Amino acid sequence: MDGVDYAALRLALWEDPGPRGEVTAWVEGRIAERGGALLPVPPRVRVRPWSTTARFATSLGTVWFKAGAPGADFEAALAGALHAWAPGRVLTPVAVDAKRGWALLPDGGPPLVDLLGRPHDLGLWESVLRAYAQLQRVLAPRVRDMLALGVPDLRPRRLGTLLEEMLADRGVSARLGREREGVEVFRPEFERMRARLAASPVPMTLDHSDLNMGNVFLLEGGYRFMDWGDASVGHPFTSLLVPLRFAAAEYGATPAELERLRDAYLEPWSDRGSMAELREEAQAALRLGPVSRAMAWGRVFPELRPQVERARDASMAAWLRTLATGELGVPFRDG
Repeated sequence: MDGVDYAALRLALWEDPGPRGEVTAWVEGRIAERGGALLPVPPRVRVRPWSTTARFATSLGTVWFKAGAPGADFEAALAGALHAWAPGRVLTPVAVDAKRGWALLPDGGPPLVDLLGRPHDLGLWESVLRAYAQLQRVLAPRVRDMLALGVPDLRPRRLGTLLEEMLADRGVSARLGREREGVEVFRPEFERMRARLAASPVPMTLDHSDLNMGNVFLLEGGYRFMDWGDASVGHPFTSLLVPLRFAAAEYGATPAELERLRDAYLEPWSDRGSMAELREEAQAALRLGPVSRAMAWGRVFPELRPQVERARDASMAAWLRTLATGELGVPFRDG
């Protein structure tokens, strides 16, 4: 997000006494309902185009306030619903105001990214991906409920229309330049993969879309997943794009190690096809995954578009460009 004036955003979205007082009063009220009180410590605020967060010290411990971008204001309601639908698999919200898109979350301690360091043993990564796949399976029957909460619908049958809309965006198209031709050349293959995923025996479910080790906590012997602002309803295997890119870029995972991670994720889906079939489906989902990532960027602060327009368009174009190049940063030997 280069070129964004975060100081101006902070002034506009947090330092205005009205919104700041409203948020503080809401947090204080929710903590009081649990018999606690805010401590006289200024909240630690972080403003980004995709969310505003504030860390509050209370007599009950640290809590985190979060308000997503307007295009992701479903996140608060989704966080509350996920706790009810999949208890013990997500962080349990302290409070949720679905109408305003606000959530108050407990402190989950250090995320796994801080605990991992840089080990070459992928056992932890494998167990996280298995646990995440199991969460997706639990949530598969809740597709209608998630859509009713406003979670974006990125199921394969809609991807063609969504791609057309993004290519029709002048800012995105300008950033693509001549590379737009490459996306158009890829369209027949795109449609073939999209149709395959739409007809898949693997059920549609929740796609986190930004699953990395910064969004996972280890609590009470189990993994807790959080940060659903980029989430959508879609083919589950699309979720593999970010964690595999993360493993390759941040930890230098080799192609063989990336295949291990992919297969660990696929194991909980083994009743839906042979491993060979699941791997082929995962490859198709990875190739189409950039559509989900581009759509997530397209939801960033639409009312502040003049300030973030260039970065938003550049990010969307960069993801769409990979449709043509296939350079996903996930080099499988068998891909």
